[in-house]
Amino acid sequence: MARMFMIVLSTLCYLVFCIVVDAPAQEKSTLTDITGYNHTLTTNPERIISLIPSNTELLFAVGAGKTVVGVTDYCNFPPDVKNIEKIGDLMTVSVEKIVSLKPDLVLATGDNPDEVIRSLRTLGLVVFVIDPQSVEEVVEAISTVGRLTGQGKEAQIIVADIKARIGALNQILSGVSDDQRPTVFVGSPQRTENWTPGPGTFTTDIIHRAGGRNIANELKPGTWAVYSLEKIIGKNPQVILSTIRESQDVEKSRQAFITLAEGMPGWKDIDAIQNRRVALIPDDWLVRPGPRFLNALENLTKMLHPDLFEED
Repeated sequence: MARMFMIVLSTLCYLVFCIVVDAPAQEKSTLTDITGYNHTLTTNPERIISLIPSNTELLFAVGAGKTVVGVTDYCNFPPDVKNIEKIGDLMTVSVEKIVSLKPDLVLATGDNPDEVIRSLRTLGLVVFVIDPQSVEEVVEAISTVGRLTGQGKEAQIIVADIKARIGALNQILSGVSDDQRPTVFVGSPQRTENWTPGPGTFTTDIIHRAGGRNIANELKPGTWAVYSLEKIIGKNPQVILSTIRESQDVEKSRQAFITLAEGMPGWKDIDAIQNRRVALIPDDWLVRPGPRFLNALENLTKMLHPDLFEED
């Protein structure tokens, strides 16, 4: 099955790449962001500021990294960002610092305070707001950022690769019925409060596309909420999904996670712990709507359906 996956993936990547390379560029002259703001594409920006880590990753992914002159305190990928000027965090950006950097494009998010965006626009800065909340919207955001920065062709190649790889996963999961999709809870016994995603969130979309079912389906769409231990026990998930740092050893962390849960009342009785089905994904892959979501999707699919990836 693993060999079949690679054959399907290689074929899809080749076909889509050919389509992208041969297709003529058809850039629109104006783009509209989620706030209704219209930005006319005239010249490529030379000084860009990113107001959220996912936007920073998008900018570097499409090849516009050299134009980025300001990022948030939490922007940590790629490593090049450590040498870029910091303008604050998601909610407390410094308008003065942003203005001093003289950007010709500020790439913001829906989570940035409205007053910050209004202030920057009042000062004459171009502020374009994107806010992808699903895999599909991340793919669309890659295209948009490519067009905003004059990196449209590079963005098309990335989008083609992503679609090909998702297509390969979809083909592998095509025979999986609803009752074969394991139920998943996002959380950890290490946390005093387990904030877990509901339907319509980016993380839930990853779980669904990986062939799982998020147990927190009754939450308000698009939100995260605290899930009590009683609720977790009542839903009795088949898989626990949690996060680690990218530098951590997955297997050692998984064993430590299970050992901890096995010694805790309530947690030790959950199917996922009794069957030792714990999936750990680097947090920036799983919760950050940027191009590395594909790592989370491919790894989680293998964790939820290992039998479909066994060597022949």
